Amino acid sequence: MRNPSLILMGWMVAAMIGVSVAVARAWPFWLVVVLGAGLVGVAVVLTRNTWGQTRENHEDLMTGVRELEQLSGIDEARASHVLEPDALGGHIQRLVENVKKRMTSLEEERAKIIAIMENLVEGVVAFDSKGKVLFTNSSAHRILGLDARAIQGRSVWEIIRNQELAGLVEGCQELAWHERRQAEVELYPPVSMVLEVYALPFPISNQKKGSVLVLHDVTELRRLEQVRTEFIENVSHELRTPLTAIVGYLETLVDEPSLETPNNRKFVHVAYQHAERLSRLVEDLRSLSEIESGKILLRCELVPLHEVAQDVCEMFQNQLSKKNLQISNKIGVEFSVWADRDRLIQILVNLLDNAIKYTPAGGLISFQAMPLRDQEISLQVNDTGQGIPSIDLPRITERFYRVDRARSREEGGTGLGLSIVKHLLQLLGGKLRIQSELGKGTTIEVILPVSRPTPSTKPL
Repeated sequence: MRNPSLILMGWMVAAMIGVSVAVARAWPFWLVVVLGAGLVGVAVVLTRNTWGQTRENHEDLMTGVRELEQLSGIDEARASHVLEPDALGGHIQRLVENVKKRMTSLEEERAKIIAIMENLVEGVVAFDSKGKVLFTNSSAHRILGLDARAIQGRSVWEIIRNQELAGLVEGCQELAWHERRQAEVELYPPVSMVLEVYALPFPISNQKKGSVLVLHDVTELRRLEQVRTEFIENVSHELRTPLTAIVGYLETLVDEPSLETPNNRKFVHVAYQHAERLSRLVEDLRSLSEIESGKILLRCELVPLHEVAQDVCEMFQNQLSKKNLQISNKIGVEFSVWADRDRLIQILVNLLDNAIKYTPAGGLISFQAMPLRDQEISLQVNDTGQGIPSIDLPRITERFYRVDRARSREEGGTGLGLSIVKHLLQLLGGKLRIQSELGKGTTIEVILPVSRPTPSTKPL
């Protein structure tokens, strides 16, 4: 029996009975007092120990009740008036019911999430902080060609031997919660495919990080891109020779004295202009195809920006004079970038060509440069031309996209210049930014590294 009240009462009754017996037998008064005090003292000592243990048990019980209140979502203000002993049993029962409801709700949510994950086209693989598999969905099994039961609890090296995938899993431990990494990984037999992989960290417990890989199979997409690139390359090659001959003969006919009538000369001149434009288009397609296929061999070095910009300006002196355009090279001689000189010239030629085409007579074109953080330099090509509408800016680097199609054809543009610039900058590890205001001009910013970039997986 552990009820302290009953223990105290029992010992008090025993004391009274003992005193009564002592008085009845005519014991000395001092002996009766000692007997009564002794019995009461024993009662107090035993009751105090039992009461202390009971209080500890009650505090443990209250702690458990408060934890149940937190699990069931009851706040302290609502819970404080139900902690009386008489209502405690009913309160605990209600808490248990609330916890059951919450557990059921969590289980339903878990089932929904699993159903969604299982029906994703992308493969999802989750790893714990030690790199062991926690979860995989059916798309991951299909993409990797593995059995679901055979990969649980195994490391990425056991699932599929690929250094890039293993590096992504390990690299997630160094990422902040909002960061992720992207890489395109090529897998070889027995599973041959190209995967676009996104890696990101997720919290597990006790400040530990797990990692999630999202796998997107782009094998067919890359195959079709390769087919398209080869087709464009072959067509460009086949058209190049006859077009060169056509342009050469038409150029001869334009200056032929035997073309007596003005109409004959006009017709030949129009044919020559269009043949020349078609030749430029074929040449641009060939260049773009070579860039995309990775056939271009880069010879990167430290290239002085002022010198390269000055060379490009001199190439266009005739066109600048014909349109009465002013050009200024404001790039300091101290600026150099890590790039392939020929490809950098190709970039600036395309940008300056566009600026000349779309800047009216009497306008101004300028080159500027400034240092940026992260060991980069910003090279800007500014013009006072007609500008680009804001609605067209997101698509301006797409192939064959023109803001003013009639004006572009009139100026002899192919619609591929900015697309070539964008792809060349990607090869050089640079970035392209375009700012423009309609009627006021355009600023095209080329950002390039000042030293050899360190190869790494691209963070997002």
